[in-house]
Order: sequence, then C-alpha cells, then structure tokens
Amino acid sequence: MKASLLFLTNLFFFFFSSSAIQAGDIYAEYKMTGVTNTPLISKMYGKNGNIRTEINMSMAGQQMTTTTLMLKSNPNAAIVFNSMSKTYTETKVSGNSAPKSVSIKVLGTEKVGIYNCTHVKMTSDGKSWDAWFTKDLPALNFPISGNNELSSQKVINELKSKGITGMMAKVVFQAPGAGTKAITMQLVKYETKTLNASLFT
Repeated sequence: MKASLLFLTNLFFFFFSSSAIQAGDIYAEYKMTGVTNTPLISKMYGKNGNIRTEINMSMAGQQMTTTTLMLKSNPNAAIVFNSMSKTYTETKVSGNSAPKSVSIKVLGTEKVGIYNCTHVKMTSDGKSWDAWFTKDLPALNFPISGNNELSSQKVINELKSKGITGMMAKVVFQAPGAGTKAITMQLVKYETKTLNASLFT
C-alpha cells in the first residue's frame, strides 16, 4: 500500500504543476478508489503556491490521517505527518517523480461529474494512464524547481501544444505491481475560500 500511495502522491502533485496558475485560495476533494477496499477522500488545500493534502484511512482497525505539505519555501520536498505514529518525514521529490518525456493522445471531450473535460491518454516509460482536464476550473500554482521543473515543463509544453489546460478532474492508472487493479482519483468538490496560513506550517 505504501508503494501505491507514494506513486499516487507523485502523480497527484505532478498534475497540479501542469497547467495555469490559480491565484486565490482553493479547497478540493478527490475520491480515490483502488487503494483500499473502501473509497478514500483526499482533501487538498492550495494557498500562495503551497499545497496540503490529507488522507484518512483505517489501518489495523485504527483511523490514521496522513498529511502532506509541499511548500513554496522548500520545493522538491514533501513533508509527511503520520497521525498514528506521531512522526514527520521529509521526502525529497526526485526528478523521477515527474516523467522526463511523455506521449499524449487526445481521446475526445467528456463530462466528469459537472465538469466539461478533455480526455487524454498519457504514456511514459512503458506505463500509461488516462487523465481528464477541465478548463471550467483553473489549475493550481505548485512549488517545484530544479530537475523536476525542467522535466515537468516538457510535459506541460506538450499538454499546452494540444490545448490541454486547467484542473485535473479525474485520473485513472495502474498501480505498480498490482496486476490489473487500477487507481482512480476523481474531483468531487471544489471551493474558493480564504484558508488560514497555519494549514501550511
């Protein structure tokens, strides 16, 4: 499960770097299936180029919340708090977390929930996933720099060359080592509201 969540987190953050900048504070929720037996809700907060996510799940009969911070002041690092063990871990987000190159094929336009989306198939290093981007919502500003920024920029340029911008409304991909099992993330809530700066400390 840890490997699946790490892959999910890397891809999740990567998509928020792949479009235009959202200036205001936002709160969003993504429904995640395929990680555990029951759906999970990932809560995401964005403010001034900082990102916070929270995922609550049951582990060994106990509820555990994993909180991840990616801060503009500390790009290319994820700070993860585990509520069960009461520990913080800082993980360097290497250049491998964003594809160095990717092939993108536009499959058409579809609705995801209430959002009008462009459906694309993305392939990199023998892996492929489907993503749905909506121009109905602006994407987030995301703290990223160095090699990650360069590798991400290639993908951003490729997306933009095909007219793909905006917020990711849905992504479906195969979990590494999980056979045919797929992980799905779908946007189920989006709000613009003022967020307390303490969420990002």
